Amino acid sequence: MPHLVRRIFLALAAVAAFSPAALAAYPDKPIKIIVPYGGGGMGTVFATMVAEQLGHELKNPVFADYKPGGNAVIGTEMAKSSPPDGYTLLMATTSSIAINPAFLPTAKYDPLKDFTPVAIVWTSRNVLFGSAEVKSLKDLIALGKKKSLSYGSLGVGSLAHLSSEMLIRETGIQAVHVPFKGQGQIVTEVAGGRLEFAFTDPAGIALAQAGKMHALAVTGKQRLSSAPSIPTFAELGFPNIGTESWIAIMAPAGTPKDIVDKLSSALAAAFSSPDMKAKVAATGAEVAPNMTPAFFEKELRVEAPRWKKFQQETKISIEQ
Repeated sequence: MPHLVRRIFLALAAVAAFSPAALAAYPDKPIKIIVPYGGGGMGTVFATMVAEQLGHELKNPVFADYKPGGNAVIGTEMAKSSPPDGYTLLMATTSSIAINPAFLPTAKYDPLKDFTPVAIVWTSRNVLFGSAEVKSLKDLIALGKKKSLSYGSLGVGSLAHLSSEMLIRETGIQAVHVPFKGQGQIVTEVAGGRLEFAFTDPAGIALAQAGKMHALAVTGKQRLSSAPSIPTFAELGFPNIGTESWIAIMAPAGTPKDIVDKLSSALAAAFSSPDMKAKVAATGAEVAPNMTPAFFEKELRVEAPRWKKFQQETKISIEQ
């Protein structure tokens, strides 16, 4: 009941605060993007570039506010509780918004009830890499049915861990999970033959091209433009393995549609040029093909139940 009362109060406050004149003036003060991760890594690259480009497009200051902790729960909860006025946004990822509510008991937020989708801005795919002795997905499956294999990820509940568990369930192989603190360590272990396989971002392709390991398949619906020779899992007969991950912008529930539409349009314009697409590609990600709120909401309505169902089937839980 308190949650319902709060939502009604915020909705009424939003209606009262946002007159047509106020909406026309938006934005007229700095916009904050809460980043629920610490500085460094892809989150910082994304937040820095989005703040700069969105600020340029809106002709208004935009800055990143880092609130790490709790496996992204602390910052996400802060954004959830912020006024729905368009001046506090959230950097949301597949892990923080679609996966956490299903696998992390402390994540008490609902991606569709507590937030308003603004736009998926970047997408990325994970590549399944095999050690030197594993030249194809078929080889990996055959080997995994003969003996127990080892695979690496950044820990229980990470996208790579869950994708690996999907692989195990879909193919019937035997494999043991080995958690690591950094992706570089994982790639090194696969290239050295101490892990038979691992899902990582496309950065490992350089080692595969050097013959240190093999790129077996890529998640998502399409092949990577940067490495078109790598087949998708769907092409190999396993459409349910892995997922295309994304980094997006969300707003607190109740944020006026006019503001949400203005933000999504500005993001689409900011990343529409060939130059910006090339800069994003250099990070290992790609500019999302559709930045409308409707597209983002549709994606959430597919992904959130999918991960909830997978958790119910596997009983995997992220422990803090």
